[in-house]
Amino acid sequence: MLGWTRIDQVHRAEVIAFQSNTSSAPQWLQAHEEIVWVGQTQYGSRGWGGGMVLVLFGGFFLAVGVFATALIMAAFGLLFMIIGIPLTYQGIIQGGIRFYLTSFRLVRVKKGSIVAQISREIFRGKSLSSFLRVTKAPRRDERGRSSQPVENFHVEVLDPNSGNHLMSLGWLPEPSVKALETISQDVYCQYCGRKNLASSAVCSECGANL
Repeated sequence: MLGWTRIDQVHRAEVIAFQSNTSSAPQWLQAHEEIVWVGQTQYGSRGWGGGMVLVLFGGFFLAVGVFATALIMAAFGLLFMIIGIPLTYQGIIQGGIRFYLTSFRLVRVKKGSIVAQISREIFRGKSLSSFLRVTKAPRRDERGRSSQPVENFHVEVLDPNSGNHLMSLGWLPEPSVKALETISQDVYCQYCGRKNLASSAVCSECGANL
């Protein structure tokens, strides 16, 4: 198990801030709903910036190749643009997206508005980590590791029943993924917010059916 890094401490600080300061909590939170994990994709800014660099270089080589009738240079420029445009688009789409695991649901949020959500009820009594498809980023050289020491992982949430894809969390730093995998699968009462064991049929606090 890795020790807590600075990035993970930031995530924990955000969760504590949301729980202790109701004025900073997202407006979409329901009554008795608490945030237990916060994640933000690492792809948005990198993908947008890298894609734009490829598009600009591609456009330059394409223009020079066309005017100089250098077909090979023009072909390389076109190839860079073909690769760069989708990267730029995905970076813009992913930019500003955050993920929140609350006591009731997993929420995908962009600019403060919910764009997708999954009820935690479907994972009841099961380990959440069993339904996460985690893919490690390609191995980097020493220079890449020194400039970005924290590994990133691509995380997808799968349907517990069918195994089909439910939601992509994008590229997340390793400490954030580890924190998500170790969250216990307790059941929270929709009426009073009390945390109960997954095997409980009624809330230990208010007696409501779970």
